[in-house]
Amino acid sequence: MTATEKDGDLHEVVQLLAVVGRRLRGGRSLPPALAQAFRDGSLGPRHMQPLFSLAMCGPASVGELASRLGLASATASLLVNDLDRAGLVVRAEDRRDRRRTIVSVPEEQRRQLQRMARERLGLVRRTLDRLEPEARTHFLLGLRILAEESAPATPEGSR
Repeated sequence: MTATEKDGDLHEVVQLLAVVGRRLRGGRSLPPALAQAFRDGSLGPRHMQPLFSLAMCGPASVGELASRLGLASATASLLVNDLDRAGLVVRAEDRRDRRRTIVSVPEEQRRQLQRMARERLGLVRRTLDRLEPEARTHFLLGLRILAEESAPATPEGSR
């Protein structure tokens, strides 16, 4: 493959990632109350990921949430603080370990968020369903490599 062909592929990947990213974020499809909370709290698309995780996988400590999302604990903490100020999450003391705080989504928002997450994951599910097993293996490998390459470099400059 020539450098020109690789550049063409790179250009297409960038365009496709932009389209897929917009569709997965689906910011225009927020229910009115959630959209209002996002506006009032000056929240953005990055706040959806922790909400979806809490709605789909259940309550978690900030550290557990960070691990689920592949974020630094400090980043997850900032996101949770923003969501808390907007009234979209509830914090409670862990009954087994009073030093820990458990974060959850209120029931009325949990159902809406689960429906939204299923709709957005439907795009991925339909994509995987259309691929033959070998193509699915290669697709997932490519996504894993992309995720690995997008990870921050270590202080020594290696991954």
